[in-house]
Amino acid sequence: SLNGLESALAIFHTNKDVLQELNIHEHFNIPKLHQLSYYVQSILLFGATDGFNSKLPEQLHIDFAKEAYHASNKRDYEEQMALWLQHQEAVFLHGSYFHGCWNSLSWH
Repeated sequence: SLNGLESALAIFHTNKDVLQELNIHEHFNIPKLHQLSYYVQSILLFGATDGFNSKLPEQLHIDFAKEAYHASNKRDYEEQMALWLQHQEAVFLHGSYFHGCWNSLSWH
């Protein structure tokens, strides 16, 4: 929840000096950490951002996992699934390359 985020950030900033005193972390000049302080206000104003919504990546994971599993022979499927995903990526990159080459030709 947004209240939980604000509370967690307040607790962190209250206690972060301990991490420096114990030489666990030298400094906290970290851009992403600084950006966290603006998330609650941004979400209240504009709603959740697409980059922080896990619905699409989760659905892609499910789709790819199912397709990769169905492409396997169901024995030692983890290795086959990983190889299938590598092949899918290679086909995509190959297609993207040729699509880019085709679009750069002036005669088509």
